Amino acid sequence: MKNFISLKLFRIILYILSVVLVIALAWNLRLNAATYLPVDYDEDDYLRAAQEYAAVIRSGDLTGLMDYNYRPEHPPLLKILYGWAIAGDKEVRLIPDRGTSAPPDPTLPRPHLIHARTLGAVIGTLVVGIVALINPLAGFALSIHTFNIKYVSQVMLESLPSLTSLITILAYLKSKNSTRRWNWLALSALFLGLTASSKYLYCVVGIAILIDWFLGMPSPKFPGWRKLREAGKGLRRYVPMLLWGLIAVLVFFATNPYLWPDPINRLQESVFYHAGYASGAVEVQNAGHPFYQSLVYLTFSPYWWWQNGVFIFPFDPFIAIFAAFGLKRLWKKERLYVLWMIVALAFLFVWPTKWAQYNIMYSVPLALSAAEGFMALIVDPLKAWWVNRKDKAMLAAPQKNELRRAWAWLIPGLIAFLVLTLFPLVFQLGVSFTDFSVASIRDGLQGGLWRAIFGGLTGQAPVVISPEFPYRATQVNFIGPINFMPALGYITDRGILIFNILWTVFSVILQSALGLGIALLLWQRGVRLGKFWQALFIVPWAIPEMIGALMWVNIFQPERGWLALAVKDFGPNIPFGFLVGWENSADLWILVFLIPAVWYGFPFMMMAASAGLRMIPDEVYDAAAMDGATSLQIFRYITWPLLLPLLLPAIIVRGIFAFNQFYLFQAFFALEGTLATMAYNIFNSGGFHPLGGQFAISSVINVLTVLILIGFVIIFNRWSKASEGVTYA
Repeated sequence: MKNFISLKLFRIILYILSVVLVIALAWNLRLNAATYLPVDYDEDDYLRAAQEYAAVIRSGDLTGLMDYNYRPEHPPLLKILYGWAIAGDKEVRLIPDRGTSAPPDPTLPRPHLIHARTLGAVIGTLVVGIVALINPLAGFALSIHTFNIKYVSQVMLESLPSLTSLITILAYLKSKNSTRRWNWLALSALFLGLTASSKYLYCVVGIAILIDWFLGMPSPKFPGWRKLREAGKGLRRYVPMLLWGLIAVLVFFATNPYLWPDPINRLQESVFYHAGYASGAVEVQNAGHPFYQSLVYLTFSPYWWWQNGVFIFPFDPFIAIFAAFGLKRLWKKERLYVLWMIVALAFLFVWPTKWAQYNIMYSVPLALSAAEGFMALIVDPLKAWWVNRKDKAMLAAPQKNELRRAWAWLIPGLIAFLVLTLFPLVFQLGVSFTDFSVASIRDGLQGGLWRAIFGGLTGQAPVVISPEFPYRATQVNFIGPINFMPALGYITDRGILIFNILWTVFSVILQSALGLGIALLLWQRGVRLGKFWQALFIVPWAIPEMIGALMWVNIFQPERGWLALAVKDFGPNIPFGFLVGWENSADLWILVFLIPAVWYGFPFMMMAASAGLRMIPDEVYDAAAMDGATSLQIFRYITWPLLLPLLLPAIIVRGIFAFNQFYLFQAFFALEGTLATMAYNIFNSGGFHPLGGQFAISSVINVLTVLILIGFVIIFNRWSKASEGVTYA
């Protein structure tokens, strides 16, 4: 008993120490960012608003709060707090009124800037502390998340709503299992109102709460519509959330003094501002962000914007990877956090302006999911290995004996694997550690490449620490792995990696759906000329990919394509006429490329599905028919479960081909369509890419592609259990 108490006390002390260390780390990182980050967009606007409020606070006549709200598209609560933070500073001239498209003003008064930033850093650190109390590992992930560090440590509007939205969630969760349910629910509504008074977008947390409430609400069991009394009793279940929303609205108006003199008109002006801003603002039009821009920011880091010591490492992409693996575990523990992240991302997909700071909306659930992913990928496998290490040692001896007998049969395959697979990969990795380019190709072909690789790895050749980029040295030099971080930043900042992943997912899903649908149609009894239709549908797959890509180029070419010419002759209302001008729209861009990709890839999935359907025994369908199963039930409970194990290998193959799609993008001169296209165009010294002839950078992209594909196969195998194969045969 004494040992148990000691162990429990040790865990409590370790937990408290972890929380304290996480808070200290978060504070230092945010204070450092507040001190050294350059002035960003919008900081001059919010600091000007803070100056106006500071003047009101100094005067002592707080009724003046009703008269000011510079940039009224956002509520004033945090601007008022910024005004309170700088009220004690020496009064200086009012920051000039500048347009929203104006560049950042580097001449902002330094004391005002630092004090306002420090307030944001304090609030951001408080958020990290609360998350650390929930899960210290999640608090650590949030403390080092560079986007979170940046936007809560500047004069932005992200710090306070991130705090109030988190407390809104926690109070609601507490109300579900507390005897003081109404108190906690009222507290949740209070902070939801404060969230709305800080920044409207963060109110997506309220949508997530409503979804969670509906999912947890028992289904009504009314005997019939005639019994209105019972129906009335059932409707009473909606009263708590209606009161919750009403309290939030009242708190919003109570904490928004700018609305008091004219609530309707001023609220309308504020809320509907973004509709005109999205369609008319120059900066929005010039940005041209695709609908999935929030995912681009998810895998990017401000580390690549300012490598001046503010951020120590680009942690964000790795946090996103762990978060992807932790979603399932987090859903089982508390689904509301996952709903929070899903609703925020879905909202950002349709929200017209897609600035980087909006991603702070879901940084808390992202950190919680990353903690679960770290446990699933790192901690749990290590625990399992430690527990089972003795059993594995006992099984190793007989496996070694079997391996010795099999060596004679394995050696030819191993030699082929080493020569055709492993050696090219190792060679690419070696080239990526150099500055090999078209300028040093003579030296490289004369042995300089091997000299640099082996000399650098063995320490016999000097390492060039800071080579000038683009590389133009006439001799190949060993530079180590310094190419990888800039290359990763390039493909994440420009959205190439996310586009490549989304492209793979969308194209494989559409190819699989169309191929499976056609296979099911041709599989039906009574279909005439089934073999003819099957042969006809295989034609796209039989055409060489480059020839097929050129066919689609003739259709979608912006100026002289068939579709563009048809629109000129018959008007824009013809079928697919809306696709004209696709080259100027990031969203239409992916749609135009998906059309030929699906056309080219669905025959393979159709053949795989047709082969799988023939392997399903007829007896199971006869039994289902005797039981009176409908067509939909037969597909859901018989066809799909038995067909899926046969389709999974085909899906993996199509996924790899789609990720490495080359000819289609090359035919359209999309120099950075996929990583494969990008790697080729960076390698090609006679092409149009500005980095053409940088062989080392091309090798880096190839190595990253291989690593991503290995991760893709591992993730897909783990999710689908494809390695288990067919279990019914």
